[in-house]
Amino acid sequence: MSGKRATVLVVEDERGLADLYAEWLESAGYRTRTAYRGATALEAADEAVDVALLDRRLPEMQGGEVLDRIRERELGCAVAMVTAVEPEADIVEMGFDEYAVKPVGESELTALVEELATDHPPAVDAPVLDALGDAKARRCLHELRSEPMSARALAAATGYSRTTVYRRLNTLRQAGLVASRTTIDPDGDHYETFGAKTERILVEFVDEGIEVDAVEEPVP
Repeated sequence: MSGKRATVLVVEDERGLADLYAEWLESAGYRTRTAYRGATALEAADEAVDVALLDRRLPEMQGGEVLDRIRERELGCAVAMVTAVEPEADIVEMGFDEYAVKPVGESELTALVEELATDHPPAVDAPVLDALGDAKARRCLHELRSEPMSARALAAATGYSRTTVYRRLNTLRQAGLVASRTTIDPDGDHYETFGAKTERILVEFVDEGIEVDAVEEPVP
């Protein structure tokens, strides 16, 4: 963050790994706090924390619940899930900022924290514009406007990894641009299908601000 070293909260139940992450980040100039359980993570999380790194599998309280509690408290920190859990459709409902799958190396971890801890120019206070400011999110939305599809099909259509697709679906869902429904195939298997909710997006420049109007249409 501008003018000060960022504070990173590392939440990981493998103590050796948590301490290693902290060592890497301290070597890169960050302040760190470590927590090995969900409850202690919430005790350590306050407004001084700039970035939280959360494992999804934690004793007693899962990382997803810790994430929800952090968001409810409006601490304002960026949150990355750093986990061995491969992404599935459920992560589209989670309010994280980044998602990284273990094993994560030193350079990858420090680059992730650097991105999340960097002050960016003030963005327009419009989730739609924020979502569409990312080229990969725009590509995913473009594909979903053609026809609803599963995350696996969307990954095939875009050439992106499933982790990348789920992260963009998360961003687009939070902006209200995509919705999902459960689909049952002929063999009885259940999976999530995602579709674009908007027919068009109207952006108007009003004085010095920007207004965004997303015109909705039902998901087929």
